[in-house]
Amino acid sequence: MVNLSASQISLPPHRRVLLASSPLGAGGRGYGAYGAYARAHPDEVRFVAVAEPDPVRRARFAEAHHIPIDRQFESWQDLAAHPALAPAAVDATMDPAHYASALSLLDAGYDLLLEKPMAVTPDQCVALVRTAERRGRLLQICHVLRYAPFFRTIHDLVVGGRLGEIVALEWNENLVYWHFAHSFIRGNWSNSTRSGPMILTKCCHDLDLLVWMLGGRPLRVASFGSLRHFRPNNVAANIPDRCTDGCPIEAECPYFAPRVYIEHDPGRWARDPLSLDHSPSALRRALESGPYGRCVYRSDNDVVDHQVVALEFADGLAATLTMQGASPVEGRTLRIDGLRATLLGNEARNELELHDHRTGRSEVLRPGAEGGHGGGDQGIMRAFLGALRGDDRDLLTTAAESLDSHLLAFAAEEARLTRRVVETSEYWARVSAQVAVPA
Repeated sequence: MVNLSASQISLPPHRRVLLASSPLGAGGRGYGAYGAYARAHPDEVRFVAVAEPDPVRRARFAEAHHIPIDRQFESWQDLAAHPALAPAAVDATMDPAHYASALSLLDAGYDLLLEKPMAVTPDQCVALVRTAERRGRLLQICHVLRYAPFFRTIHDLVVGGRLGEIVALEWNENLVYWHFAHSFIRGNWSNSTRSGPMILTKCCHDLDLLVWMLGGRPLRVASFGSLRHFRPNNVAANIPDRCTDGCPIEAECPYFAPRVYIEHDPGRWARDPLSLDHSPSALRRALESGPYGRCVYRSDNDVVDHQVVALEFADGLAATLTMQGASPVEGRTLRIDGLRATLLGNEARNELELHDHRTGRSEVLRPGAEGGHGGGDQGIMRAFLGALRGDDRDLLTTAAESLDSHLLAFAAEEARLTRRVVETSEYWARVSAQVAVPA
């Protein structure tokens, strides 16, 4: 590890950014996305501190960014209690910590780039946005897909009128089967009491895109879905709690953990939560003792494995969002029908098909970009850094707009649980009336 004193950090203050990360943040979003941007663009930004409880991940991040030992913190609480070290922070803590950590960082004087979801309850989301406004702080939520060329192209086609008046919109969030098991059965987002409902933790991106493309939040929302398959009653009594304990159906089970994580390579983002050592022996030990080796039918998951959300907008347009975790391929698919043209989209193939109704001609567009989230990770960092320097022309959203899509997710979950249509204006007013902003 390279130690640098404060006097050796020579970039001007407006180009310094501080990272507050989590056990996964320093290995996933913090290290792999935002940290990677800083390593690739040292003329734009430098991370000057890190907060990370895992000593291995903390050391890895510190070494990659030449952070001195006195700026390596074990927790975001330690970091927030320290006099401000930079004008801005990137908060990549785990979801349940977002509210408290973000409030503390705002109070400490930082402008903030905050991972989504911004918080795990609707009142916390409202309080965060109001607090940032009261403090006069920039708060940006990592709705990175707005910055991905694939989704920006869809937005421009819809808003620019190329499709004509929109008649129908079908949006599908397809999770490849093993990713669903990794994150939402075995992993950090499997239980709503520890993270939040699936429609928030996975699909607030999608709801944000729909709000962005269709000009604001809908009037009404209905939703249906449940946890149908990944439950103990759907497996025989002789199936062990862990895949490594001699499972009799390992050959036929697509979720058999040693096959997913050791025989196949799902990628660093999926292996790192098990172990930073990706050798077969280290991964095997992690599966024998950690959460990712659990049988998918005998975990403590409670979030849905499928959900449909129906949205009705002010002009009468009805749109649907479907989330499901049994896809062979990762990526969103969509169909948007307008009076002038129809747009079909496949994120996995980086392909948009535009079918013109008058000419009968079809055009294929491939607007994707390299990098995380199809270029979205780089885009949001570039826009956030520009805003810190006083140029907000590249910002595609505000905290208030992000709040709309978050509250829409909570409204959809209420609709699912109560089996009734939720009026969004009533829901927004009810939640807002319950929130007292910290002084």
